[in-house]
Amino acid sequence: MTMIKREVVELWFSEIWDAGNISALDTLLSPTLAQDDPIFGGMALRKDLPFLVEMFGRLMGPMQSEILVYLEDGDWASVYYRTTASGPDGDTPLSIESLLMLRFEQGLIAELISKIDCLALFEQLGQMPPDTMMGCFSGQGMTWK
Repeated sequence: MTMIKREVVELWFSEIWDAGNISALDTLLSPTLAQDDPIFGGMALRKDLPFLVEMFGRLMGPMQSEILVYLEDGDWASVYYRTTASGPDGDTPLSIESLLMLRFEQGLIAELISKIDCLALFEQLGQMPPDTMMGCFSGQGMTWK
């Protein structure tokens, strides 16, 4: 039985990102998405997805994703979602909202475009100072240690 796009998207979040089930990639991604194809707007290659899932899991701790807005248009689906986590120490609550666009071929994900609010994430993790964006708008520079 073929899943509808919304079901694939829900599994994308619940199985891959929330549960860290990397094996689900093979059931959700189209075989036309080659290992060296760019995903996430060029941020990574398809073959890098397992690393990205692991990296975000280590940074954020156990995640829970919630679809806030879901839209479909032809082969495309667009998702505005919130991801919450307890933080890498289990005691630093995190919450980021992001956008994801997915193109489907024969019911499977063939292309991903993602805009994750990494600045908000890194501020919450303490890797960037609070109000970094406002500081940047003021013309201030940052000095790395």
